[in-house]
Amino acid sequence: MKKAVHFGAGNIGRGFIGSLLYKSGYDIYFVDVFKELVDNINKFKSYNIFILGNDIKKEVVDGVKAIHIDDEKNLLKAIEDADVITTSVGVNNLYGIGEKLAYYLERRFEKNDLPLDIMACENALFATNILRDSIYKNSSETLKAYLDEKIGFPNTAVDRIVPNVDIEKETPIDVAVEEFFEWDIEKDAVKGDFDIKGCELVDDLEPYIERKLFLLNGSHATTAYLGYLKGYKYIHEAILDETIDKIVKNLQLEASFGLNNKHKIGIDKLKEYSDKVIERFKNPHLKDEVVRVGRDPVRKLSNGDRLVSPAKLSFETGLMPENILYGIAAGFAFDYKDDPKAMEIQESISTLGLEETVKKVTGLDETILIDKIVKKYKELKSGKIK
Repeated sequence: MKKAVHFGAGNIGRGFIGSLLYKSGYDIYFVDVFKELVDNINKFKSYNIFILGNDIKKEVVDGVKAIHIDDEKNLLKAIEDADVITTSVGVNNLYGIGEKLAYYLERRFEKNDLPLDIMACENALFATNILRDSIYKNSSETLKAYLDEKIGFPNTAVDRIVPNVDIEKETPIDVAVEEFFEWDIEKDAVKGDFDIKGCELVDDLEPYIERKLFLLNGSHATTAYLGYLKGYKYIHEAILDETIDKIVKNLQLEASFGLNNKHKIGIDKLKEYSDKVIERFKNPHLKDEVVRVGRDPVRKLSNGDRLVSPAKLSFETGLMPENILYGIAAGFAFDYKDDPKAMEIQESISTLGLEETVKKVTGLDETILIDKIVKKYKELKSGKIK
C-alpha cells in the first residue's frame, strides 16, 4: 500500500488532504505537535467527515495513524518509505518543518533512494518553495544532490472551507467540511508516481493560486472583517448584508481586472468563479464565524497575501482598487480581543500611529494607496460602511 505522511492533523489535514489521500488508497500517518490529538487519532483509528452541502452527508476515513512530531523513531520509520509528504501547518511553520525534514530525508537517503514528492498545502503563494528552501538550507551537499535528483517539490493550490462548526460528533476527531474542494498540483515538478483522486495536475499553477488567493481568500477575509465591524457572527449572515455583498463583489471585479491582465484567464471565467465563491459563503450549514476567518490579520494583510497582492496588481495595471483597499482598512479595524495578532496591530496603531502601522504590516510604499487605507479606516471607525 502507498504511504502518505501528512504534517498537521487539524481540520484541514483530516477533512481535506487526509480525505483525498484515503480515497486514493494511501496508508496515512498524521504528524502533529498536540499530544491529545495524536493520542485520539491512535485511539480511534478512524474519523467521520460531515459534508455540508444542501444535505449533510457522512464519509468515514479509517485505518489512520498519528505520530507526535518529537517521536523521532516512529517519524523516521514513516518517512523512510513514504511515497508522498504533505503539510497543512500554516505557512509560518514551514521553516521549522523544513529543518526537521532535512534531518529525516538524510536518513531516508541512507536506506531508500526512491522518488518522493513533498507538497505544502497552505493558503499562501508557492508555499512548497518556502518548505523546499528550508530543507535545502539545512541539508548537506550529499543530501542536496539526492533532493535534486529524487525529490519533487510541486507547488499546490488548495481550496476547501473547513469551519469550526458544531456537529454531533461520534469521535472527538470528527470534522465538518463544505462540499466543494479543489487541489491543483504543479505537474512539471512531480518526481514520484502518485495518483491522488480529485487532484488536477496543471502546467502553470500561478493563475490557479492567485485566482484562489485573491477571489476566495481575499473575499473571505473582507467579508469577515466587515461582518465583524457590523456585528455579524457568521460569514453566511455577513454576506447577505447588501452593503458587504456589494463591496465584496466589487473587490472581486477589481482583483479579476488584475488577474486577467496578468494571466489572460478571461473575465467571464473569473466572474463565474467569483459567483460560485459568493454562493459558497452563503451556505448556512457552515456556520463559519467571522472571527475565525479574520484571525491573524498580520499575515492576511501582509505583502504578497490575499489583499495587498491583488491591490498592487490592480493598481499596477491602471485600476484604483477602492474596494480591496476597503477590505485592507477593515482588517486594521479588526480588534477582536481574543486574537493575539489583531491585538498586535491595535497596539502598533496606539504606539506608532495608523499610517506607520499600515506601512509596517502591508509593506506598501505607494503613498496614494496608504493614504486611501488610512481614510477608509477612519470612515469605518466612525461607523460608516458604504
